[in-house]
Amino acid sequence: MASPISRIVASGVTTTQSHPEQRRIRTINVVALVAFTATALFTILFFGARPGALSVWLYFGLATTYLIGYALTIVLTRRGHHDGAAVLVLAAGLANLVAVSFTVGFRSGPAVFMVTIGMAAVLVTRISDHGVRWSFVVLSVVTYAVLVVIDPPVSASIEETWIQDVLIVATYAGMIGFVVGVIWYQRLLADRVQDALADANELSERLLLNILPADIAERLKTNEYPIADRKPEVTVLFADIVGSTSVAERLSPNELVTTLDGVFSSFDDIADEFGLEKIKTVGDSYFAVAGLSANSADHASAAADAALSMREQLAHHEFPNMGPVHMRFGLHTGPVIAGVIGKRKFSYDLWGDTVNTGSRMESTGEQGMIQVSEQVRDRLKDRYDFESRGYVEIKGKGGLMTFELVRKRTSVG
Repeated sequence: MASPISRIVASGVTTTQSHPEQRRIRTINVVALVAFTATALFTILFFGARPGALSVWLYFGLATTYLIGYALTIVLTRRGHHDGAAVLVLAAGLANLVAVSFTVGFRSGPAVFMVTIGMAAVLVTRISDHGVRWSFVVLSVVTYAVLVVIDPPVSASIEETWIQDVLIVATYAGMIGFVVGVIWYQRLLADRVQDALADANELSERLLLNILPADIAERLKTNEYPIADRKPEVTVLFADIVGSTSVAERLSPNELVTTLDGVFSSFDDIADEFGLEKIKTVGDSYFAVAGLSANSADHASAAADAALSMREQLAHHEFPNMGPVHMRFGLHTGPVIAGVIGKRKFSYDLWGDTVNTGSRMESTGEQGMIQVSEQVRDRLKDRYDFESRGYVEIKGKGGLMTFELVRKRTSVG
């Protein structure tokens, strides 16, 4: 059986990438970077030694390749491969500027946009690998420096005016494609981030509500500190497993934890059903309270109903090879102080004599018994059946009159 926390986390959406996906993204990054860097180097090394030899048709072919790269950027981004999409659009833009420089000439100025490539790599994209980001900065600077040294002239094949016009249009189309690719990448990445934040907020909200009462969680989110309240009257419920020490010695860790998880998870459901707030579990003890909210005036009855239901629920649980789970229960009504303590692993807790007395009601009871104080009996005697246990010695308080809660009456009269 899965633990409560694992069930909560499993129902949420995790944004952490798995190792296989990280390897796929790394592969996409490497392939895109190598492919377009190789294209740029090929242009520089092969045509750089022969100024003016770059064919306009070869440029058109390269430009088509770059446009395909921009289109793939959109595809990769939509599929969630944001790092690969960013590398692809940056590498395609860089290679495109190199080819343009060898076609219309370096001094025509398109290579200056390489600065944009380097800036976009660091300031615009969200590539997770810092080394890849800064490699584009270095690559754009080095490539620009090489073009300054080579100083490619206008290709001889574009001396005709109409070809120059076509290449200018193609050049602008390539740069527009680069800009569109970056914008599309940013837009889809922003959507992905917003979705991830919404999922994370929903998950954290569920986790918070499993730790704190809803109204306390809201106050904590508004940075109210300290959170401390005096509750004039509540009813506390304690439950503890009988013979837990010997049980822990005879069971494996997995068997013990699985059984306790099953028991206390069912108690959580019962607490929710009757409007109790679970405070905590300590080892094999369960602590809940009724009456924290303003609309729970009949808190003693709610706690009694919950205790009776919990006792019945134990029939569905047993320790492996050891038989049923046996517990004692204790109830007491009175004032408490409630609040949140701690900076890390903070907890919502209750303090006061009511808590101590409620705990003693449980610890001085017997197996299967719901022992209650006189205060609880006085509030419920018209609707529930009790048996007097007489005076029971309570540590620090002497003898207190206690009662066993037997059942809830089916009719009052």
